Amino acid sequence: MTRDSRSLLIGILVLAGRKLTAAQLIRLAAPAGLSATNVKSHLTRMTRDGSLLRAGPRRFATYEPAPSQKLVIEGIRARLAKVSDPSWDGTWLLLSLRLPQHRAEREGLRASLWFDGFRPVSSEVFARPNWPLPWARERLRSYLDAVPGVCFQGHFLCPRLDVCQLYDLDGLDAEARSLAEWIRRRKARAILRHSAFAERLKVGGRVARFIGHDPRLPPVLWGQRRGMAGVVHAFQKFEQHIAPLAHGSFERT
Repeated sequence: MTRDSRSLLIGILVLAGRKLTAAQLIRLAAPAGLSATNVKSHLTRMTRDGSLLRAGPRRFATYEPAPSQKLVIEGIRARLAKVSDPSWDGTWLLLSLRLPQHRAEREGLRASLWFDGFRPVSSEVFARPNWPLPWARERLRSYLDAVPGVCFQGHFLCPRLDVCQLYDLDGLDAEARSLAEWIRRRKARAILRHSAFAERLKVGGRVARFIGHDPRLPPVLWGQRRGMAGVVHAFQKFEQHIAPLAHGSFERT
């Protein structure tokens, strides 16, 4: 099963905003190129590995993202939301954890920290700006509740932390500017109603995969780099254009 197929089914459930049956998912996935057999196979595997939750009798079972998936979905939505940027006090969070001995658990924890913008400064120490509040503090507490550790808050002295290198800001900005331009070109295309949902999935999937790399940094640390903000703006414009056309797909399920 490809990662794109997994993302596609999760994306359909996210756009629907409700539980869906296998039959509904099959109809919605068809314009994107997934056959009924593929969808059924993916649903079985994703339920087995914990990516999806299934409820109800087998023939009429409904599916929804598992809690672990919902946390990622909420993180992506927060990154794409149009909100005013709160001020930053200039302090950082330095999180020292005793990582799990089991490799899968250890790698899962590191992946979660990376998604939340904590970057390793040593093998078991991770840093991120104390921003935005209260989200940064909530994520910090969730890690300390899960594994033994300690956190410090304060300013870096000498040597100063190389934020550009730590987060690869130049690389992220270049990728973001390229993606924003691609979204604008997709928006400019004439979209027929029957293909609008598939187009929304295509653009939304690519944006979601990229925006998960956004470490959620204070604007001052980005400096003159505006690529990430450009992606959010371009995607919001795209959604305003495509959502009314694609909405009919859900009304027919």
